[in-house]
Amino acid sequence: MKRGCTQCGECLNVCPVYEIFKREEYAPKAKRLLMEPLDAEYGSGAEEALSWDTIRELSRLCAGCGRCQRACARKLSTADLLADARARNPHWSQALWELWIQRLGPLWPMAGKIAMLAPDGIIPGSLHSLLGTARALVDLPPCELWMLLQPQERVQGTPVILFSGCTANNVRPRWTEKAETLLRAWGYDVLDASGFTCCGGTLHHAGQYKAQKSARDQNVDVWRSLGRPLVASFCASCKHSLEQYAATLPEDEGREWKQKCQGLSALLTSPRVWATGHAPAVVAYHQPCHWNAADPDLPLLKPGLPGLKKGTGLCCGMGGILKMSNPGLSMDMARRCFEGFAPEARAVITGCSGCVMQLASAAPKGVEVRHWLDIVDAKSA
Repeated sequence: MKRGCTQCGECLNVCPVYEIFKREEYAPKAKRLLMEPLDAEYGSGAEEALSWDTIRELSRLCAGCGRCQRACARKLSTADLLADARARNPHWSQALWELWIQRLGPLWPMAGKIAMLAPDGIIPGSLHSLLGTARALVDLPPCELWMLLQPQERVQGTPVILFSGCTANNVRPRWTEKAETLLRAWGYDVLDASGFTCCGGTLHHAGQYKAQKSARDQNVDVWRSLGRPLVASFCASCKHSLEQYAATLPEDEGREWKQKCQGLSALLTSPRVWATGHAPAVVAYHQPCHWNAADPDLPLLKPGLPGLKKGTGLCCGMGGILKMSNPGLSMDMARRCFEGFAPEARAVITGCSGCVMQLASAAPKGVEVRHWLDIVDAKSA
């Protein structure tokens, strides 16, 4: 058998599922010990060694956050191993998830409004997580701006295309409008992004590889047709998924694609920052898993929000198909995430669309969760 996981246990320190259960059989290294013999890359591929029912249960215990891969000396992705297992043994929930993501987006606002009307008492406990997520699709009223940003130097008409992602496109269009306003304030030439579709990241985690490839091919074709401009994203998960396209493209083109995929904050270089005085004294900041150490949002926000305190929690639990396959665990992870925020904080901001929805679905009473685009704007010259 080819050497895969060495069972060193480093992944235990960063796995949010292990943090919940404190049981090694739920940790990434245990999943790999059980599943690597089934994978042709590491073992014989003898699927009879482990039942698909057992594999499906294992796959319901992973958020696809990628923390284990970053901690692993061999950079092994247990999330990818589980996604491969889902792809080889399709389940109706995967097809339903694909339908929800790719076809039913226009219905998300309606689903949110219906969920707001549903009495909590008649909803089974196992579905409360899904109900909370549906309710989070209903937008909060706009808040007073906390910060104003102005470039010290403008770029000279550099073309950029904004990748908004499913959540913004379907339920938070004002995030896209604000992002475009900021880019234009910096002097970027914002191109038409209407051809973009889902980034495909959540489809990959669900093992829906054909749908993922279709989304990837469409997005790359749009980029090529516009002359290979910069691609800006204000969602950490979307940017992470977009970067993965590079491995599927010709070497030179893949290198260019990866270099041009940028977080929105990274393009708002050298800003002048004005605090408006409307920010709460203490604001909690949730750092998305997929920003890791390369988070461009926190340096942008810190100067205008001296009361900003980064949370100490792990993954919020939104990742991939976990919300559908194991809603109870997903909600438990969100609640654990809130335990890592400063207790006096009544506002949470983050830079991932999925994280906003997930944390909003589990927020304690009186706590608001927003994307940082909700609280900033460009200062007029």
